[in-house]
Amino acid sequence: MRDSIWQLTLSEAQREALEAGDPLPRTADVAIVGAGLIGLAIAYYLRRAGVTGVCVVDASGPVAEASGANAGGLWLARECSHLGPLLPLARASGALYDALAAEMAFDLKRAGLLELFPSGGAVEGAAATARAAGFPVEEVGEDEIRELEPALGREFEGAVLYPEDGQLNPVKLGAELAGRLRRSGVKICPGVEVARAGTRMETTKGRLTAGVVVIACGAWTPLVTRTLGWTPPIKPMRGQLLAVGPLPPMLGRTVIGPEYYYWQLREGFVCGGGTTEDVGFRRGVEAGDVARIRAEMGALFPGLAKEEVVRAWSGFRPFCEDGLPVVGRVPGYDSIYVAAGHFRKGVMLAPVTGKIVADLIRAGRTELPIEALRAERQGRSVC
Repeated sequence: MRDSIWQLTLSEAQREALEAGDPLPRTADVAIVGAGLIGLAIAYYLRRAGVTGVCVVDASGPVAEASGANAGGLWLARECSHLGPLLPLARASGALYDALAAEMAFDLKRAGLLELFPSGGAVEGAAATARAAGFPVEEVGEDEIRELEPALGREFEGAVLYPEDGQLNPVKLGAELAGRLRRSGVKICPGVEVARAGTRMETTKGRLTAGVVVIACGAWTPLVTRTLGWTPPIKPMRGQLLAVGPLPPMLGRTVIGPEYYYWQLREGFVCGGGTTEDVGFRRGVEAGDVARIRAEMGALFPGLAKEEVVRAWSGFRPFCEDGLPVVGRVPGYDSIYVAAGHFRKGVMLAPVTGKIVADLIRAGRTELPIEALRAERQGRSVC
């Protein structure tokens, strides 16, 4: 969202890439509804494959909602116990991120993640889970924790270090993608709300006729697909974050405490939070939640106890009731696709989701395992 700390990290060129807009064309070969990281990634991999006539429409603009309000975490090892059938996709997405980082700058940093635990037994269990999934992991004793993160002030029985996990700047990534897409001929049209979805799409800026349509608008996806007679069980889950600083380097990696997670941006801001609230589309932050995040931050890192909050913001994660995103064709439509419901894993899975949808549009199939993500799951439609 526009009030997140990420906005303070952008160059003038990156701001211009996000704020530029194209008029809505009358026709498109592929129309993507949603300019978050997933929508932009779909457009990016379509263009990489040589597909032309691509248009991206969004009610707000590139990475203006959940994609611009998250922590930018690539926590594959730490999240492995929650990934299930998403694990091979997460691995593939990590490799795609490495390829993207070789050609564009979005502060990808694989410095590791340190998860703090109150008991040694919890450390052993978390470490065993990550090892079983094939990730490198280190058990860290009480005496070693402060060697890794000297700014920590509280005592913990132990911790788990996931050395290959990392962070990125999602808004810088969005700016890079948006700029490259426009230069390649993709139309990105902000301020366009979809009143009726379909290959003859009705919008607040007029009609758009497309050969293929992809609906990738996060928590808002059911509001668009219901005009097709299909409503996936996706709803918004608000998450709140805050930032202090900027400060000299003090956190070497992401740190997960008892309730929230913390990390430091390249620009020096120290950020923390990660609430999960079922409050519909209620925007803003709550004073009580900000106070709780701030209290834990000060307790974990005494050097931050007196720092003032410079930004506090929230975003709407798209939560699907069975815990998995919906990726594939909309039931009953050969030329309309959906890619939504990624919840906390939208940034992690954005590149691989883009590649999957591009494969489906171009070839009607993908080599990646997506059976568990289809709208028709185990013989039933997710609706």
